Amino acid sequence: MRVTKGLVYKVEFYFPVGSAGLMGVAVFDGSYQVWPSTVGEFFVGQDQLISFDDLYSKDSAPYELSCYSYNLDDTYEHMVSVRIGLVSKAAYIARFLPTQGYEYLEQLLSKLAEEKAELAKMQKRQAAETAVKQIAGGKKEK
Repeated sequence: MRVTKGLVYKVEFYFPVGSAGLMGVAVFDGSYQVWPSTVGEFFVGQDQLISFDDLYSKDSAPYELSCYSYNLDDTYEHMVSVRIGLVSKAAYIARFLPTQGYEYLEQLLSKLAEEKAELAKMQKRQAAETAVKQIAGGKKEK
C-alpha cells in the first residue's frame, strides 16, 4: 500500500459478510509489525469494521506499508479492505492539536519513536522465540 510521508491518524479494516473469521490481516512497515502490534497476531472479523485512531509516523522511505493477509476458507475467496488516514504534520497540528505548538508535536513524535524502537526490539525477540518454538515443535512431532 503506497502512502505519503506523514502521520497516520486513523486505521480501518473491513471484513465482509461470509468471511466467517477465516481471514486475517496484519500491517507491516518493513519488518516492523504495526497493526496489530503483537508479533504473529492478525485482525480477524466477520461482517465487521475494525476502526481506531492512532498516531504512527511514516517519515522514511520507502513510503509504503505492507498488508499481509490469509484466507483459510477452501471454498470461497475473501478480501479485507484496509483504509489508512494519513496527513502531514502541519495538517495534524491544525486539525487535532490546534492549541498546541509544533514543539509539542516534535516531543510527542520523539517519544513515539523511542517507544517504536523498544517495540521493534521486543518484536524481534518474539519473532525469534516463535520461530524456535515452531522448529522445536516440528522436530518433536516426527
